[in-house]
Amino acid sequence: MAASAAAQLPVELDIQLDKPKGKISPHMWGVFFEDINLGADGGIYAELVKNRSFEFDNPWMGWKKLEHTSGEGAYLLLNDGQRKGNKRYVRLTNNAESKLGLQNEGFRGMGIKADATYEFSLQHRSNAPGMQVHVALLDEGERVIAEAQTPLQSTATWTETALRLQATATTGKAKLKVWFTGAGILDVDMLSLFPLDTWKGRPKGLRKDMVQMLADMKPGFIRFPGGCIVEGRDLANRFQWKKPWVRSTNAN
Repeated sequence: MAASAAAQLPVELDIQLDKPKGKISPHMWGVFFEDINLGADGGIYAELVKNRSFEFDNPWMGWKKLEHTSGEGAYLLLNDGQRKGNKRYVRLTNNAESKLGLQNEGFRGMGIKADATYEFSLQHRSNAPGMQVHVALLDEGERVIAEAQTPLQSTATWTETALRLQATATTGKAKLKVWFTGAGILDVDMLSLFPLDTWKGRPKGLRKDMVQMLADMKPGFIRFPGGCIVEGRDLANRFQWKKPWVRSTNAN
């Protein structure tokens, strides 16, 4: 009975938050990153275009075909093994009267800020001279808030063209429209849109505000990759960071 009574005695804890006694190693806490719920694409990675290289399970996810033509035009999704790492690309067949385009929805919309500058780029190849690309950002009311255009070099090998747009309004739900004009066959891939102002000014880099917040936490470690990204949807599609083409395309 004495032992039972002793077990019922209250225990008092004296906690003084202003007088910590034990030190915790900075290596004992950190951050955990996993690409779910738009953690990477649509999150800390500043890319605004969803499925920019048509490599999702559904190659057209995020995209919508646009046609404004009085003649014949065609879209063809190709996967012929010519591009290692980016197997799929789109072939556009235009004539002088046709105008073909692609629209991207972004990651539940594109967050665009007034007066900010954005860089659009694409990889392309074509033997047809005189082709041009016209790029526009539209807000929820279909109003153009940024636009620019540039000619595309005629080349039989893949090359990259970039242009800059300055936004005139702020919106969290913008979308991107890309129009192609000129007669000929044009292959396009890696259609991309980044804010010019990225973390540490790195081209096509990370989102400045979010990553700076993480850096200011001064974590002792970063756990990466996370859980599900390790194995991927299946073993063949797991995250293979040791492959040279993976390192080169994800260097930023």
